[in-house]
Amino acid sequence: MMIWTLFSKFNMSRQYDSGSWAAIGSMDQMIIWDVQHYLARSTCTHEYGATCLTWLGTSCVATGSNDGVVRLWDSRSGECVRTFRGHSEPIQSLSLSANRDYIVSASMDHTARVFDVKGFC
Repeated sequence: MMIWTLFSKFNMSRQYDSGSWAAIGSMDQMIIWDVQHYLARSTCTHEYGATCLTWLGTSCVATGSNDGVVRLWDSRSGECVRTFRGHSEPIQSLSLSANRDYIVSASMDHTARVFDVKGFC
């Protein structure tokens, strides 16, 4: 049995549906874990802090941030592959559309934005 200890600096986590990948976000980074092999696969530096995250598929994670920007990350390399702007306040929530073509973000600026993510991940 493997027991994971997470420090209080991590403020969110989300596991991919397949159960073999997990993402853990904090105020300065996001770590992508291969939970089957107990390995950190990549670390994504998040300058303004990740406030929420959601998986787009096995190779891509989207994060919302305190700077009001949505970022798409390659989960294997840890590289930011796309940014979406449109909010003036921190993002509180992200949701992926059923057809996986769009991300909806909700912000503390009292707006929701829809971003087209087709072809990015």
